[in-house]
Amino acid sequence: MTDYFINNYGLSETLRDVLLIIMLAGLPLALFISWYLSRDKKEKEEDLDIAPDKISPNFFSILLKRPWFSIPGTIIMILIVLSLIRLIYRQSTDITGSRDQIHSEVSLAVLPFTNYTGNPEQEWLVSGQQETLINELSKLSQVKPLRVISRHTVNSFENYDKPIPEIAQEINVNYLVEASVLGFSDSITLQLRLIQAIPEESIVLAQSFTGDIPNIFRLYSNIATQIAQKINLDLSQEDKEKLQSPRTVNPESYKAYLRGIHHLNMDTPEDKEKGLEYLHEAVKIDPGDPFAHAALALGYIEIVHGPLGTADDFIKAEAAANQALKLDTTLAEIYAAMAEVYLYKLWEFDKAERNFIKSLELNPNLAFTHWHYAWALYLFGRMEEGIIENELAQKYDPFNPNFTAHLGLLYLHDDRHEDALREALKSLEIEKDYQMGYYALGEIYLAMGRIDDAIEAHQKLVELYPWWKWALGKTYAISGHLDEAEIILNELEKSEVSPFNALGLTILYGALGRMDEAFKWLAYEPHAAWLPWVAVIPSWSNSLPDDPRFEDFLERLNLPK
Repeated sequence: MTDYFINNYGLSETLRDVLLIIMLAGLPLALFISWYLSRDKKEKEEDLDIAPDKISPNFFSILLKRPWFSIPGTIIMILIVLSLIRLIYRQSTDITGSRDQIHSEVSLAVLPFTNYTGNPEQEWLVSGQQETLINELSKLSQVKPLRVISRHTVNSFENYDKPIPEIAQEINVNYLVEASVLGFSDSITLQLRLIQAIPEESIVLAQSFTGDIPNIFRLYSNIATQIAQKINLDLSQEDKEKLQSPRTVNPESYKAYLRGIHHLNMDTPEDKEKGLEYLHEAVKIDPGDPFAHAALALGYIEIVHGPLGTADDFIKAEAAANQALKLDTTLAEIYAAMAEVYLYKLWEFDKAERNFIKSLELNPNLAFTHWHYAWALYLFGRMEEGIIENELAQKYDPFNPNFTAHLGLLYLHDDRHEDALREALKSLEIEKDYQMGYYALGEIYLAMGRIDDAIEAHQKLVELYPWWKWALGKTYAISGHLDEAEIILNELEKSEVSPFNALGLTILYGALGRMDEAFKWLAYEPHAAWLPWVAVIPSWSNSLPDDPRFEDFLERLNLPK
């Protein structure tokens, strides 16, 4: 009874404990009062010489005669009245078609596919099928929103042994998809189950699907259509037309594409390079494949964000994105790639925002696009909107430590230090020794005045990821440990010049107050992807805004007004 009350009225579970304590404590009290009042009443009746059967019974007299009923009975009556009110309200919203019901969210996660091909070397194929289904489902636009959890989060349940309802609760979804790849040669066979996890576990679809490789997207259009029907999605007419006319693929190009995506999803630099090689192979086999071109663009942009980025990576990313757009104007990933090229390379920020919006209109489930757009909005001075977008990225991919750590940094720059610290620590819980987790943690501790903790976090960062030396040097400089900062500066000056190191030297020289060197490296080309954020991140700019040359930098950026 209390669970029903709590669940239907959105109240705290503490209420259940309070009600149970009241009832348990009240029972012996009610029994004592019942005995006492009945004895006292009997004595009064004897004194007045009134026969008990002459007394007119009424509701309150019944309660007085039976006080053991009054306390829990009153609670039950309140619950019944409130439940009737809620029932009437729910019926009225059913009749009027309230906005809350029309837009109530349906959520779904596609769990890692099981490899039953008998060939462990085909993991790239199995993971590719999972990602393909995620992409097909996430593109569906409908009256009732569909939230599809991104690959990074669902892959944390690989080889899972948890009950389905528990997994669903962890990632906050209504439905889960389980699938196995049974065979792959000229065709592919899948065994798939769609499971409703909430309010109780039930299988709503269990079926085998088979399709040949050239028509692989017809297979997934069929699966997506059946899933949409089972979960009662109202598909747009445009979606129905797209599902009825899927594109065909070149089998060899498709296989190279899947291998490329498989390696790009891994974390090592070697895998990133191998992933790009496979995507180049896919493009060579089928130059007309827009997916491969878009994946190439996004892959190069990801690399250019880190220490391995080179001058050529930006150029290759721009060329691949433009070619993808020439081939197809309907893919959200292509507009995401174009937005990132405009944001990080060309500094054409109005065009970047238009492409971000277009991408998310086509596919609102693209978590990485929400994240890039969040940091664009922060750069544009729209912090509140930026935080919302980063929170959306986290919503679509809750177990991705990148989105969680960066949300902590946005909270930091919004002076929400406790929220920032919570998210940074959470990112390290999601992935042990995650580099952006340690970076964010050090930045947050520094802003909170916890200098020793800040230095410790950034020392751990550099111990695991040496290319972050400039971050530790900057923390030393800001906290007054100038000798240690100078040692790191000398090491960086002797290291190989790269866009990433040039950004670090800009920040470190600025923290040390050596403006001539700071502005020399600020002008270095090709610039690092994150260079524009020197304009807005307080610990990066330090005393740079006090120099007239900083205004020249802002004019060169030409940020939106």
